[in-house]
Amino acid sequence: MSHSPEPLTPEQVQAFLHQHPDFLLAHPYLLLELNLYNDTQGAPNLALLQQRTLREQNQQQKKQIAQMVAHAQENEQIYRLFSECQRRLWQCQDVGALSVLLSDELTQLPNVSHCQLVNLSDDSEQARALNALRHSRLKACNRYLGRLSASERSSLISDTRCQSFALYPLGESDNPHVVLLFASHCADHFAPDNGDLFVSELVSSLQLRLQHLA
Repeated sequence: MSHSPEPLTPEQVQAFLHQHPDFLLAHPYLLLELNLYNDTQGAPNLALLQQRTLREQNQQQKKQIAQMVAHAQENEQIYRLFSECQRRLWQCQDVGALSVLLSDELTQLPNVSHCQLVNLSDDSEQARALNALRHSRLKACNRYLGRLSASERSSLISDTRCQSFALYPLGESDNPHVVLLFASHCADHFAPDNGDLFVSELVSSLQLRLQHLA
């Protein structure tokens, strides 16, 4: 018994037409059997349809290029700010001056609302909160990027709009003296999977400067 062939899928038809772009020109009678009507615009001209499709593709490509340019400009700004900050580290003569420099420079970064160098030996609520986080969030790693609980946020920073944080202990791995703190109003700006090449280089420079100031 013969079996009827399986009907073609839309994907197979589309693939065939992609491989044979002049098929409809070679078989114009097929156009008489195709439903090319639009409920609101009537029967469209195929050339106009192609032009509209090309125009939409062109607009999408322009949008993608604009996004790439904006991303490149943002990376250039980040690189410039971190480079300037690292250069000026060596002009600071104490931890307080370092903290002021970091706050002034790095809060210019996109989506960085706060940046501070916190001395863990200070008798402040913030220092106590960071010492507590050392034994929880920072126990298994030398940094933390992500969100914090409401109680952790309130003890760490007064700005209730901050949603994500980055914490980098500085000093001996088992006994850091200060923590580099970043905070953002954007909930996903600091996340575990985010790259931090520029920050890592800054942390290395800060470690050296702090050793010279000790």
